[in-house]
Amino acid sequence: MIFGSDQFSLNQAKEFGLIPDEDIKTALSELVAAGVLVKKEGDLFEPLDLKRIEVDEYLGRKSDSGDMPVMRSDEKKRNLLASSIQKTYYAGHMAYSFYKLIDMCLYDYHFEDEVVYALFEEGKERRMQFIVPRMYDLAGSWYEKGYSTRDSLKEYYGLRTRRKEITATVGRILRRRLNDFDLEHINRWAEVYGADAAIVEYACRQCEWRGEIRTVDVGNKLKEWFDAGVFALDKAAVYEAEQRKENKSRASRRRGRTNMRRTGKEAGITASESGPQEMAGSEAAVSKDIYEDSGEKDSILDMFGGGYDEDNN
Repeated sequence: MIFGSDQFSLNQAKEFGLIPDEDIKTALSELVAAGVLVKKEGDLFEPLDLKRIEVDEYLGRKSDSGDMPVMRSDEKKRNLLASSIQKTYYAGHMAYSFYKLIDMCLYDYHFEDEVVYALFEEGKERRMQFIVPRMYDLAGSWYEKGYSTRDSLKEYYGLRTRRKEITATVGRILRRRLNDFDLEHINRWAEVYGADAAIVEYACRQCEWRGEIRTVDVGNKLKEWFDAGVFALDKAAVYEAEQRKENKSRASRRRGRTNMRRTGKEAGITASESGPQEMAGSEAAVSKDIYEDSGEKDSILDMFGGGYDEDNN
């Protein structure tokens, strides 16, 4: 490429000055041994067109009567698939990295064409079709889950349907446009927790006491149920009822320990066996008896915190 010729001589290599003169012969010999150069007659060398060899091997080159390359049938399908994805999801301008992703899905992961198309459809729904690393990660996760054939996508389409229903439900309750973080949370609820729209709506209602419902709080509630083995709406309702009962019981025990708002039974007060009728009187009568028995009298000082002093009666 530098000399503008297919061949170059030993002297031309020396004139170029890239390699010291004492090492030039050794370097050329190593390049010939590596298959990068071809030794011609005399002291001439010819470089190999490595890119052309790579392309020919990639396409499985065949020639027709006009010596034009003939692509294999699977290459035609690949180009048709790539063109369809490019026009549908990238407005006719798709980065080279996504062409490589298509090839990786077809030839490394052995995805069927419908699976590759569904992969990019999933990327668009999750608003990440332009993010190269996340698209590659998504392809890898599908490969691990076995989403390689059209039949294997039945599980994915069920997940996708539940996710759409959850998205619509959450958007209706929150009354705002969901952002990328919300969509990631929703995808996790559907994929990891196996949640449906009904149980997600119930989880949202359980977070209303916060004033503002956030998807992170809803996710924490779903995780709490998931960790407790609760996977259905009816079981979630029973779980929440038991939690409220337990919380009320704990609050009652705390009041007993602090001696505040204790009932007579909690404080150990019971009716006397000798005079049950006396305990059945009205509150006013009981109060009157207490003051009369103790000899306490009304005093203006008591209203301002002054105590009753028997010596100054």
